[in-house]
This record gives sequence, C-alpha cells and structure tokens, in this order.
Amino acid sequence: MFPVFKIFKITFLLLIINFSCSQNDEQSMPSGLFYQSTDFDNVDREYILYIPSSYEENSSFPIVFNLHGGDMTARQQMENVSDMRSLADTESFILVYPQSTIDDNGVPIWNLGGENSKSTEIDDVGYISHLIDEISNFYSTDLDRIYVTGFSNGGYLSFEIACKLSNRIAAFASVAGHMFIDTFNDCSPSHPTPFISINGTEDNYQGIGFYYLSVENSNNYWINFNNNDETPIITNIEDINSSDKSTVEYYSWKNGDNGVEVDHYKVIGGGHYYPKINYENSKENGDIDSDQLIWEFFSRFDINGLR
Repeated sequence: MFPVFKIFKITFLLLIINFSCSQNDEQSMPSGLFYQSTDFDNVDREYILYIPSSYEENSSFPIVFNLHGGDMTARQQMENVSDMRSLADTESFILVYPQSTIDDNGVPIWNLGGENSKSTEIDDVGYISHLIDEISNFYSTDLDRIYVTGFSNGGYLSFEIACKLSNRIAAFASVAGHMFIDTFNDCSPSHPTPFISINGTEDNYQGIGFYYLSVENSNNYWINFNNNDETPIITNIEDINSSDKSTVEYYSWKNGDNGVEVDHYKVIGGGHYYPKINYENSKENGDIDSDQLIWEFFSRFDINGLR
C-alpha cells in the first residue's frame, strides 16, 4: 500500500510545478541590458543585447545590429560611439551590439571576406545570422525588419552582410565605411536594398586603390542594383555647429524598385568620426544625429521595400 504522506507530497509537488509553469507562461520576457555569450562554429562569441522597455510579447519587434569599429569593443560602440538605447525604447526595436573576435595581433576586428580584406578565418556573416535565430527563439521579432549598421570596420562588414545575408536583411547603413573590393566582386543581393551612408570628405572619400571603393562607387553599386533615380535630390543641412569646421550635404536617390532609396550624408571637411549633435570633439560634425537619421531611414522599409 502506497503511504498517504507520499501521495500528498507528490500531489503538492505537481501543484507547485503546474503553478510555476502557468506563472512563466503569463510572464513576459524581461527588458533591459544583457551581456550574452553564444557558441557559433565552436567559438564562444559575445554580444550585448538591449530589450526596450516598450517590449511586449504580443507584438513583433524589429532588430537593429550595431557593429563596432576595428580595435574596439561592443561596449565601447554602445557607450562612446552609437548609443541607441533610448531610441530603441521610444521607437520599439531590439538592439544588438555583437563583439568581433581578435586577429593574430590581439586586435578586435571583423572578417570582411575575400583574400585581400579578411583579417581572420571567422565567419562573421554567419555569426550575425546565428544571432538572428538565437534572439528570435527567445523574443518576439519581426523577421521582415532586420537591420544592420556599423562604424568604420563595422561599416565595412555591413556591406558584406547586405551582400551575403541579403535574404534576411531589410536595410543597412555605414558610417565612415566603404565597400571593399572583395565584397564588391562577390556581392549577390536577392532583393532591392535600402542603404544609407555617412562619410567625411577627409576620410579616404575617394577610396584606396585595390583595397576599397570610393564612397561614390560604393553608393553607385546600390543605386544601380536598386534602379534608383540617376540624379539625386541634394539638400544643404543647416550648419548649426559652426565650430566643427564642417558642413553636410544630403543626397537622396529615390524611386528604386519596391520604393527603396539610397541616401548619403556627405560631411564636407569631416574625418573618421561618428557625427552627432552636441559632439564635444571639435573635429567632428555636430550638425546631424547619425543614430536618429539611420533609424528614421530604417523604419520606412522592410525586406519587401517601402512599408
């Protein structure tokens, strides 16, 4: 005969388990900042995940990947270069700062692909795809609205991702970045792709030989691929910070297939920096807010084009 106290104990435990499960089912995933690690290609990779305060499980949230520059970290990108956390809260998107691996000299850097431009043997395009899957397994995401932006070396990788992961990327951006020759020679996007770039004229604007394309040619690749208007609309941005010794011209090539655009902010006199309002470094442009401009551009498009 089964003892009564054992029956009671088992019943009580089952009640606890059932109650816990029902509580978890009703409880939404937490918002906030998370330092994460994941295994990809047998390599332990790290990334910073920011879930906005506006997150709700019954809504689908876009994802913005924000890529750091060379010899930098994801945390430095978030804290010192492109802090989109408040923007993610107000505009309701999930924000991801992936961390690159290091090269043989111990320098954090992205693998851009191709024999002339890669610094490691790491599959960073595959890593971004892996993160899309991982984050979407835990959070409610809009897979038609996956965006990628990057600064410098991260900007270079954004081109590579747009070329090699086109079936998952709705739009991309590059700040102080160029399209590498190897990326250009092996680019195969699968849909019209909105693109926004921000570059200073004093930052190798004309490209470097057989290393990477000029800004003009980088933009032209996407203008031609998307069948955008050949002639851009050009607007002079108000010079609200005269002490930065630079001005901005805004170029927009409209009417591409599926309504996509290519936009470019030409920082005349600008160097290898990340333009933002109230920038304390007098060498950088303070007339535009790169983060705001990039998100406003992204928000107009999904993987099918103009929303």
